[in-house]
Amino acid sequence: MEHSEKLLLRSSPSEDVTPEMGIILGQALAIYYDKVVVGRDLMQSSPMMKNALVSGLVSSGTDVIDIGEVSEPVAGLAASLGDCCVYVTEFRQQDLMSGYLLIEKDGSFFSMDQVRRLDRIFEVGRKRPPFKELGTVKRYYNAINDYNMRLMALSRSATGGSLVLDCNCGLGTDSAPQILNKIGTDIISINAQKDSEFISNPLSTKEADTRHMKALVLASPGSTGISMNRVGTMMRVFDETGEPITDEQLLCLFILYLKPKKVVVPMDVTWLIEDVFRGKVTVEVDSPFPDPDPEQMEFVVANPSVGPIHRMLVEKDADLTYYQGGFVFKGISWSPDAIMGSVLLSQFSSSNNMSEVLSKLPTYFSEKKTFRFSCSQADFARMMDANLPDINPMAVYEDKCWRVDMASGGFFVAFDKDQEDVVNIFAESNDKLYLISLLEVIDGLMEKCEAGQ
Repeated sequence: MEHSEKLLLRSSPSEDVTPEMGIILGQALAIYYDKVVVGRDLMQSSPMMKNALVSGLVSSGTDVIDIGEVSEPVAGLAASLGDCCVYVTEFRQQDLMSGYLLIEKDGSFFSMDQVRRLDRIFEVGRKRPPFKELGTVKRYYNAINDYNMRLMALSRSATGGSLVLDCNCGLGTDSAPQILNKIGTDIISINAQKDSEFISNPLSTKEADTRHMKALVLASPGSTGISMNRVGTMMRVFDETGEPITDEQLLCLFILYLKPKKVVVPMDVTWLIEDVFRGKVTVEVDSPFPDPDPEQMEFVVANPSVGPIHRMLVEKDADLTYYQGGFVFKGISWSPDAIMGSVLLSQFSSSNNMSEVLSKLPTYFSEKKTFRFSCSQADFARMMDANLPDINPMAVYEDKCWRVDMASGGFFVAFDKDQEDVVNIFAESNDKLYLISLLEVIDGLMEKCEAGQ
């Protein structure tokens, strides 16, 4: 059997993960780990992919703790039962084969360096142990209860409000409805049974995807709504008027309510988020959480991809992290957690009106531009670093892209993923006239950097 010299962990429209790759992954993990926790989602291909992985682990002498069908937040917490965890999942697209999500003992994701280290299986191979040294498989039945009890312990005394919850027949149904009910939420729960054949709508803000949920929220006056994906990591939230809110609006609500000391976000996040965190935008919110010490507050931006953001949230021990539609809350694990998010939002809405709070947020104006350059990316980056001080920025953050804070806004610069000689720019300000002048400053900066000299 021929294999590529690189582990394929997630399927794509052009290439599927195979069971054979699961066996190889198990053998590779066995080089470094003695005990691995394994869980899976409800995808119909997940049992096959899980069994292949377990075969590779056990045949190589590694013990397996099988936690069964669980949500990803549950798997993130259960990772502490072993040396690491593998979650067999595919929540992005229904017609893709299930793949493998590698989770560290603390619930954070494997870094690219850790994944590359596993590729050594193709170089060194793997010796089979004698039968007396084969690994064992032990079933652990309390993973979901462990998570539910931990989340209940973290819940503040605030009771829940009125909520319409759509679990999309996924694994969040083992946790979210029960916990919300215990904290006193007046909950209307739909699609709360597990169904491997259920096809859910995307968690978008398009009218076609939100029409049904909007009708349910409007039918229960005063309620908010939450629709979460099938593995419990992401959610779409609806305010009391039935309107879906954006991820960045939701991040504003979490910052106002949780009052976090440390927040980690991608570099391309809107400047509204930073202004809310730093208190430049003030909106009164009833919250049981104490005000943080200003000297301990830290707004951390990272390269807008999973690896750098996860490294930063663990390094900073962040209270709140946002990336790619997922929210990570301190206290359970470093996995995105829509279940905990739904509990917090229910408590928020018990004493606050979501739509009124959002209406008090100021309007920020933005513009997107693209520039083509004639030099190499390395020369362009060198010229950016050389010329940025000339525009008197308040702060500059650089990690293969640039976030530049200005007096009343800022801009983000990143190389285009498809065209090597193009940069994409996002500029934003709370003042339309300032944005116009900022765009002129950006034009001048790009002219200086375009030739790379």
